[in-house]
Amino acid sequence: MIGEIKESQQIPVSEALLAVVASLLLSLFLAGLIAGLNYGIAMVTAELLIAVVPIGYMLSKKIDIKKYIRFKLNHRNILLGIAVGTILVYFDFLIMFALTSLFGPSKAVEESSRKIAEMTSSIDGIIFVVATLISAGICEEFAFRGFLQTAISGKYSQWTALVSSAFAFGLLLHFDPQGVYTIAAFLIGLVLGFVYQWLRSYTVCATAHATLNVIILVLSLIQR
Repeated sequence: MIGEIKESQQIPVSEALLAVVASLLLSLFLAGLIAGLNYGIAMVTAELLIAVVPIGYMLSKKIDIKKYIRFKLNHRNILLGIAVGTILVYFDFLIMFALTSLFGPSKAVEESSRKIAEMTSSIDGIIFVVATLISAGICEEFAFRGFLQTAISGKYSQWTALVSSAFAFGLLLHFDPQGVYTIAAFLIGLVLGFVYQWLRSYTVCATAHATLNVIILVLSLIQR
């Protein structure tokens, strides 16, 4: 996949990683400021900001973003993404069941579920949560698959890029002292990274990630 990108369009791994870390710090800082005014807006903003620095970096380097991340919006890719995301729901449940059995319930996961339950007690809250989950699929996949994984593949093997980007996805974005959330995100990241590497499509991964998030939300609402 990366061999088709011109050398002038390749991004140094260190700079790609710094851009992702900078985006996460910016996301935490600004979302933290907004949270005091409106928690729902802060949630959506936090996800959108994850892609800000990588996009800014690529624009400054005059990199063709659509070509670099393999963005192609069509019905086929969207349907593939929905199918992959639906399958990932079952995979996610199996992972969480296994990890919870081994390490016990995750306080990070329980806290996240509690906040979402509070938000979804109102129509406005549901809208903010859905917007956040869809934004997560779009922006997180841009930063970790389209941007970081592609950059790593420019210098190292595709499998190194796959594992490294999934590791960063789990550790940096889904850190959990108990390890449950981090390991689960790492494994989901591996699957999404493989899909990105195999199908060469950011659109499929972003749609799959968003679909996974929304289905889990719907299932949680049904179980109330």
